[in-house]
Amino acid sequence: MGRAAFLVADSNREAVAVIDGFADWQQPVQWIYGPSGAGKSHLADVLANQCHALTCVATDLDGADVSALLAGDATCDVLIIDRLDALPKPCEEVLFHLLNYARHQSQKILLLSEQGAGQLPVGLPDLASRLKAIAAIALKSPDDSLMRGLLLKLFGDRQLKIEPRVVDYLLPRIERDYANIVALVGRIDGQALAEKRAITVPMVAEILESHISDTE
Repeated sequence: MGRAAFLVADSNREAVAVIDGFADWQQPVQWIYGPSGAGKSHLADVLANQCHALTCVATDLDGADVSALLAGDATCDVLIIDRLDALPKPCEEVLFHLLNYARHQSQKILLLSEQGAGQLPVGLPDLASRLKAIAAIALKSPDDSLMRGLLLKLFGDRQLKIEPRVVDYLLPRIERDYANIVALVGRIDGQALAEKRAITVPMVAEILESHISDTE
């Protein structure tokens, strides 16, 4: 989960630049959103490893650590708030106060979510307005370069050597969805191990057909 292990491509370059440029943030609150498995948690870990970070999920914003921060009894270089999509109604006011605190105290905050501000069901009008004013950065669908690198990395993480023609076969046939790709690689690995077979194009074709049927 280190910075060197994160694959950079056009689809995520802007988000990576935010993390790499942490020391020079012009605005104290930054927001990165994108689909599950796109790398949000990985980027958050990279940031947390280079500074003093307090990390929490949106459902825990009313916890003691955040309360201590707002009260001035705790400090951190950055507050990372994950799963903003799951923000419960009782925590909306807490987040609103955190955004005000960030503006007045230059407290850096990184927001992470799957959806952008327009898709979040926020009930507090002032908070909804404040969120929409943040210049959020989207992690886009992966291009071929990133997809190839991701496949090779996922297979490599499992100590599997894959011939280029297998990856070439997969690229135009798989959905550009990170979570789905991770599940597919796991399925290929599991079947190859169970059947003691090499990972070939015919084998992958069989698994891919079955995998697509199961996800429909």
